[in-house]
Amino acid sequence: MEKYKVCPACGCHNEPTVIECIECEADLMSVPVVDEKTEKAAENTKTSVGTAMIRLCDCGAKNPANARKCGSCGEDITDITPTPDAADEITHYTLTALDDDYSYEVNEGSTVIGRESGMQDYLGRKTFVSRKHAEFLLKDDKLSVKNFSQTNFTYINNEKIGNEFTELHDGDILSLGGIDKNGSRQQQAAYFLVRIG
Repeated sequence: MEKYKVCPACGCHNEPTVIECIECEADLMSVPVVDEKTEKAAENTKTSVGTAMIRLCDCGAKNPANARKCGSCGEDITDITPTPDAADEITHYTLTALDDDYSYEVNEGSTVIGRESGMQDYLGRKTFVSRKHAEFLLKDDKLSVKNFSQTNFTYINNEKIGNEFTELHDGDILSLGGIDKNGSRQQQAAYFLVRIG
């Protein structure tokens, strides 16, 4: 079987003796020599551990950590220190109560909240909050909320929302069952600061 080095940057097959990829000039010094059988075996057992490292070019393009030239503009990037790829970082979505020492981390997918639903340990004592008051949807790294309550409603930054999903942003104030009137809040409603990061 023919032996070769697979470039981790562009996937090009190179002669086993080369130290740079013939296609993108990525460093191949530490790349193992494989054949078709060992390459497939390696792909089948590959696991993702930790955060991927990249070289971020001045033009803004992300390049593999072992790239010597930017794949976008062709600039020499050997002097750029590899850093973790921010896209691989896990984003957390947290609601922090404005009137208490309580926070809630929103999980992927759909979550119904209310006095007798999700967050009931906190919302159970808030009489302006319905038993099933609202629903969160965390999908594609976007957090949205929709209202279920037909009496006390759901508000984002004092604006009433309807029964369709409305996206939440970092720093929004989410209110369940009440609004902020001239700096004062209703005690039996629930108010949260949305934190994304």
